[in-house]
Amino acid sequence: MRKRKKKNLEAENNFWISYADLMAGLLFVFILVVGAVIMKYSYVTSELLEQKQSIEKLEKQAKQKQEAAEKLQKELEQQKKEAEEQKKEADKVKDELDHTKETIYKLTSIKTNVIKKLREKLGDKIAIDPKSGSLSIAGNILFDQNKHTLKDNARRRLTSILSEYIKVLMEDKEIRENLDRIIIEGHTNSDGTYVHNLELSQKRALEVMKFLLTLQPELESHLKGYVAASGRSETDLVIKSGKEDKFASRRIEIKFRLKNDEAMNEISKLLETK
Repeated sequence: MRKRKKKNLEAENNFWISYADLMAGLLFVFILVVGAVIMKYSYVTSELLEQKQSIEKLEKQAKQKQEAAEKLQKELEQQKKEAEEQKKEADKVKDELDHTKETIYKLTSIKTNVIKKLREKLGDKIAIDPKSGSLSIAGNILFDQNKHTLKDNARRRLTSILSEYIKVLMEDKEIRENLDRIIIEGHTNSDGTYVHNLELSQKRALEVMKFLLTLQPELESHLKGYVAASGRSETDLVIKSGKEDKFASRRIEIKFRLKNDEAMNEISKLLETK
């Protein structure tokens, strides 16, 4: 009886030991499973974080590219706008240039026409410069040596020449509207002092101018606004074969100038090179 109880007690103890081992094994397995799950979760979480960061990076790059594209588009639009404005400005400049050319050619044709008419009217009486339209009268024909009073026979010659010269310039409306000055210049040779020659040339030019204003009283009021007299002394000598021609240097020159004549000549030269 006592042996039997002892045997049952041992069997019961063995059962609990086996049960405890089983539970320990199950706990170990559970720990392994939980550890595996945690590791898996950690791995997946890490991958998700990397993917998120990668996506955010790509989104940032995409945004930067979009901003760059928008900026480039704006720059292109601005450049296009500037190009259109430059084209408009260039077209405007071209139109102004064409207008300037037309004006210059018109004025040039007027000057050419004046010179042509002067040569037709006066060609058999006195030489007319084919480029400037100026005429030159020898000083000894008009004045005695060192004098500034017109000779009597010079008055008759001047009447014939100046009447035709002024008639060409003043009767044509287009010529008159573009006329700036009728210039009477007195010139001397190098004999004597500069101051003496300057005074003499001025007085001679003024004498011819006063005579001109008396020729046609009906035009005097118009001529006053155009005629100017100046003395050049010996500053523009006539040189032939490297030497001063004293006879030719003593002279009276009568010339005309159109409005903006000097600027027109410079611009005309410039346009010829374009």
